Amino acid sequence: MEILIAEDNAVSRKLLEKVVVNFGYRVLVAENGRKAWELFQQNRVSMVITDWMMPEMDGIALCKKIRSSSVKNYTYIKQ
Repeated sequence: MEILIAEDNAVSRKLLEKVVVNFGYRVLVAENGRKAWELFQQNRVSMVITDWMMPEMDGIALCKKIRSSSVKNYTYIKQ
């Protein structure tokens, strides 16, 4: 399973990445909502872990874009 982490704080982003990788999952990381949206569109992501407040696109806007996308498989989102 591939998990997308969207977090603007570098320390939190790296910590989340390490935890998820240690559980055996593949990880994509983004430093803001816009980059997360781009990665989401380019990859088959099963889960998104996102921060609420980020530059360029916040977590709520990212969730709305994911839910309105034409992706056939359900994507779990944790904020």
